[in-house]
Amino acid sequence: MKRLTANVLSIVLVTAIIFSFGINTANAEIVEQDYYYMLSNTDVSLAKEGETVINPSEYSAGESTGIELRSEAESHGYGDKVIYMSPNAAVTFNVNVPQTGFYHIIMDYFMPDAVMDNLSISLKINNEYQYYECRNIKLPAVWKDSTKEYRQDEFGNDIFPSPERVFRWQKAALNTSKYNLSAPLVFKFNEGLNTIKIENNQVPAILGKIVISPEINILPYAQYKEMHADKPVIDKALHIIEGEDYSEKSESYIRGEKSNDHNVWPYDVSRKQINYLDPETWYKPGESVTYTFDIEEDGLYNLHIKYRQSEKKDLPVFKRIYIDGEVLFKELLNYPFVYTGERYKNETLTVDNEKVYIFLNKGTHTLTLESTASPYFESNENLLDVIDMINDIALQIKLVTGGKVDKERDWDIIQYVPSLSDDLLKCADIMTREYEKLSDISQKSDSYVLSSLKIGVDMLKEYASNPDKAVNNLDRLYLGGDSVAQQIAAILPELLYQPIAVDRIYVSGDKEELPSPMSNIFTSIAESAKKFFLSFSSNRDINQNVEKDKLNVWVICSIPHMEVLRELTQSSFVQKTGIEANLSIMTDEQKLLLANSAGRAPDVVLAGSSYRPFDFALRGALYDLREFDDFGKFISNFPSEMFVPFVIGDSCYAVPETVNFYLLYYRKDILEKLKLEVPDTWDDVVEMLPALSRYGMSFNTLIANVGATKHFGATVPFIQQFGGEVYLPDGSGVAFGNPNTLKAFTFMTDLYTKYSLPENISNFYNNFRYGVTPIGVSDLNTYILLKNAAPEIAEQWGIAPSVGVADEQGNVLRYQPSVSTSCFIMNSSKRPDEGWEYIKWWMSTETQVSYANELQLRFGPEYIWNSANLEAFAQASVIDWNDKEVIMEQLRHTKEIPRNPAYFAVERELSNAWNKVVFNGVSPRIAIDQAITLSDREIRKKLKEFGYMDSKGNLIKPFETITAEKIDGWKE
Repeated sequence: MKRLTANVLSIVLVTAIIFSFGINTANAEIVEQDYYYMLSNTDVSLAKEGETVINPSEYSAGESTGIELRSEAESHGYGDKVIYMSPNAAVTFNVNVPQTGFYHIIMDYFMPDAVMDNLSISLKINNEYQYYECRNIKLPAVWKDSTKEYRQDEFGNDIFPSPERVFRWQKAALNTSKYNLSAPLVFKFNEGLNTIKIENNQVPAILGKIVISPEINILPYAQYKEMHADKPVIDKALHIIEGEDYSEKSESYIRGEKSNDHNVWPYDVSRKQINYLDPETWYKPGESVTYTFDIEEDGLYNLHIKYRQSEKKDLPVFKRIYIDGEVLFKELLNYPFVYTGERYKNETLTVDNEKVYIFLNKGTHTLTLESTASPYFESNENLLDVIDMINDIALQIKLVTGGKVDKERDWDIIQYVPSLSDDLLKCADIMTREYEKLSDISQKSDSYVLSSLKIGVDMLKEYASNPDKAVNNLDRLYLGGDSVAQQIAAILPELLYQPIAVDRIYVSGDKEELPSPMSNIFTSIAESAKKFFLSFSSNRDINQNVEKDKLNVWVICSIPHMEVLRELTQSSFVQKTGIEANLSIMTDEQKLLLANSAGRAPDVVLAGSSYRPFDFALRGALYDLREFDDFGKFISNFPSEMFVPFVIGDSCYAVPETVNFYLLYYRKDILEKLKLEVPDTWDDVVEMLPALSRYGMSFNTLIANVGATKHFGATVPFIQQFGGEVYLPDGSGVAFGNPNTLKAFTFMTDLYTKYSLPENISNFYNNFRYGVTPIGVSDLNTYILLKNAAPEIAEQWGIAPSVGVADEQGNVLRYQPSVSTSCFIMNSSKRPDEGWEYIKWWMSTETQVSYANELQLRFGPEYIWNSANLEAFAQASVIDWNDKEVIMEQLRHTKEIPRNPAYFAVERELSNAWNKVVFNGVSPRIAIDQAITLSDREIRKKLKEFGYMDSKGNLIKPFETITAEKIDGWKE
């Protein structure tokens, strides 16, 4: 999953190029410049002396809100008075600084609640954010594994332990979570009186002393070595620390990983043990693990790390190394770990090819490894600037040409954009410098990753010498798949991605021989043979097996999801009911019908697509859940609207399992600067479009995100918000002729023909992140990405219920579908009653809350379990409370799309009608009439096929268009 996130980041960075022109123009006017810009354009002179300590009791009461000064007795062991800050609280200090200059800020803090989120603060000095990053500065919590005595599952494989919060005071110099820089952030203070305002963005926190610190000096290794020249070198000693045996970690989801690789210790050929540190759980800058070890004798020791770095072939991964909480010398600030492929390597810490000696006293010590991207800071920022410059160049050209391409025309573009050649050469110069810097880091002359920079430089120089060529080749400059901007964007995700797997750490004497990191060829052959033969008999998660004496449950999910589900099933469901369950991962739900025909179908299916139950039930493959006496009681905890997709006539064939949610996402900082309010209705959106357009910005709709075919989820909400209908009540045809439906269709085409919204925004997340599309409607995936992959705008964006249409009473109809996945019982099941018990247990509030919390604690914030049991969704801690309130409000506006046997054809024809209007200039009335004719024809075909209509087109029985009111009548 973590690598998937990294890949997503790579894709979205590249995709952002396509629609991100004008970023500099817009953002330069509406937000603070970033930290790198400040460093590059300011004479940053760090103070050499003059530390100032601010005590909690010195806060300014009149300028602080939501805080409480607590006594030493309430300080959680701090030994002094402290300040408690609730979420959204602010505390202000007035402080005298001895001389004007730049300083670091070091804070003591304590996080009293067992929450997933780290502490996030914003910082104003003398009533201003000195740079953009001051709006969101992260301070990590401390976690540990609940046990190192791992339990085993039914196959003998280790089970990941649950994480636990460690409650203790922490000290941190403020830094950027994007890079985790070698030198902490610097802040300018004037001589004399200054004000510091700290706002708590997210979770409860307690503050201790704050130190305004002069320059922090760390000695080079040569001086460290000289300081300890009189210490004895230990010859023979070997302390082994297992990579998975950390004592603390910065995030709950950092964990060991399971492997039966015989080169990793511990090893068992027949099962998977947790035996190394998972590289995909601590690759982000600032993420760290801490190990505890004992030393029996004072002296100088060597440090070795057995690691695997298989992801970054052309660039090293960097880690910061602390001993007892301190970086002992400069060379440990950014220690490189080169590519090893799939092999492990013993990395002996060295400086200038000389083995490092670290002095350790007898006793207990800690070793911390922390991810950092500090060496890539300048290159990443400069290359981002080049992308902005290229996009601005493209915008200037498009303003002249109107976006037209005419290869036969002599544009004489220099006459209109006189700086074009110079601007292109400036971009080429920056790229050349960064290529040289990164090549020095890479230590490779043939780096595949960096070769794209050379290609881009050559292209820019070519266009600079012949500017008219750039006009007719804009796609190669900033838009196409092989454009210069794409060549740059392809590199950027790799710069921040810092993964290594750690099997073992050795603290050794100088003459101690280390175990080999890789086995010899004979051992490898023997172990591979054992694994081959065991593969014929070993149980796997992904085998979709059926056991006759157990309830068989197939689940469409990942292995982490299955691991937690299997544990809960054994510890809760089996214990409570005595029903044995066999769980398997299903990779393709299309195979269900084949399995059903072959008599190999499961009893229960979890995580089925929301549309699949209708297709299966129409063909007699699913069990009618209304046959169970307590069905009406069970569904009373769910919104009736969520069952609409699963009902045919008087039968219901599935239970909603998870929901998606469609919200309005907006950039707080940009709307604030533009003095725009968050829109409530589509009329409000139309009113704000001219202001957005002036800055080259736009509004996102789901229609723009879904490609050429506009599925029902993007089009039908407009119809429902305007009070229209999709189908006739008896299901014999479409209701596109309904005046409200036509009004909705006209509006959803006017947005693009009349109000000039972009017809295609292939990646709203990236446009949003870079300020090109600072507002729009999007779904859960955007929420996850913004929460976990956009640290630079954290706390600068918000969510609101989806915009809608006001009805005659003034109520805003924000209708959106929400059901994402479903649970159902196969009609071939011999255990339907047991299957129903399992579904009731699974969708109960208790189980759903436990599952959601455990999943995110173990595997990270990306693992949001958005349960369709809204009571469970409200109780689970997987989403910030403020956000959850907004999401719950939108879910109350759920309106599902009723099903019809020809829904796929109706969906297609509605999409075709939209395309005809927007791209071909057909009038909405004509396009919708054509859609009615074609849709009704397909509906008649399907109604005949399933016995609802005779061969002459007469209805034998209606195919009822289901409403929530019908389901209301079933509830008890």
